[in-house]
Amino acid sequence: MKNPRKRLTSTYFMERYRHFLKDGGVVHLKTDSNFLFTYTTYMTERNSLSVLFRTEDLYHTEGLDAQTATILGIQTYYESQWIERGLDIRYMKFGLPHAGELVEPDIEIPLDDYRSYKRPKRSGLLTSK
Repeated sequence: MKNPRKRLTSTYFMERYRHFLKDGGVVHLKTDSNFLFTYTTYMTERNSLSVLFRTEDLYHTEGLDAQTATILGIQTYYESQWIERGLDIRYMKFGLPHAGELVEPDIEIPLDDYRSYKRPKRSGLLTSK
């Protein structure tokens, strides 16, 4: 995705989350996208956000607390499609304080090489910032 503003964990969306989350509220990210997961990892590091739990293969990981396990027990239709295709579901939860300016990470990340069913890739790019 070329435009960082469209990413669910960009500074644009994080500022919106701050409006309805209490101070230090928790953001849960569950995704099949390695790009989004990697981007969010760099975002949390760059902004010193506290990562409470992180796994690259949610359904083969132990150690989830009961509340998180209940939240993640819901599997969407699309998620089951990705799993059938052999893609891992990644998960991260992190705290989002109200204070402090958020900054985008400045790093090249390889774009995902797969697409939704019958959806063409719109760009010839291999990486994005």
